Order: sequence, then C-alpha cells, then structure tokens
Amino acid sequence: MQEFVFDVVIRPKFSSPRCWEALVPALPGLTTESPSDMEAFEQLQDQILPHLARRLARGEGVPRQSRVGQYVGSYGLVFWQFLSVRLGPLKAGQIAIEPIFPDIGELMTRLEGGIVEDLSAEEAEVE
Repeated sequence: MQEFVFDVVIRPKFSSPRCWEALVPALPGLTTESPSDMEAFEQLQDQILPHLARRLARGEGVPRQSRVGQYVGSYGLVFWQFLSVRLGPLKAGQIAIEPIFPDIGELMTRLEGGIVEDLSAEEAEVE
C-alpha cells in the first residue's frame, strides 16, 4: 500500500460571494466549491480518489509533496487541512482517505526555519 499526504487549501471564492473552494495544489484540476468551508473540504475528500484514478489511467502517476505544508507559503492566509490518501489494499478497518492534523507549532517551525526534511505520515500525525 502506498500512502500520500496532500496539503488542502480552503478559501473563500472571491468571484462568487458566500462560496468556498477547496483545492489540492499538488493535484491541478482538483477543486470543489460549496456554501461552507467544511462542505467544500468534504466534497474534495469524495473526489480525490476518482481524480487520482483518472490520473493513473492516463499514465500520469500520483505526485508526491516533499513535506506536509509544502504549499502554505504559496497561498498565504487561508484555511489549511491535510489529507492522508492510501492507495492499494487496505488493512481491516483502515480507511483510504482521512484528514490528518500535524502539530501546527512543529509545522510552522519547519516553515519559518527553512527545514526541508520530508515528513512521513507517521511523523505528521498527532495521536
């Protein structure tokens, strides 16, 4: 089984009042819109596996981020969420997509300090 962690940007859609969009910067073309931030995020979770399946069918592969929070500096002050996506056979009771909540203090220290270490999913998860 392969596991990927993706940054998710959740922000107001300025061209459409009272509308939020959620997108995955590492996966161009994966964007959802909804009246609330969390609805947009939930819709994105529903669409990520079909989006990845289409990429794989076209022979594009699944991009890897170098670290959790890789895109935070590029998008500025927006809401951030992170998704763990597991592809391949799953263990009993394991889910394919789940939000992860890294230690924000550690994430910001890494961003501010310019540390470019890769984080594994286990390091990024908070128990």
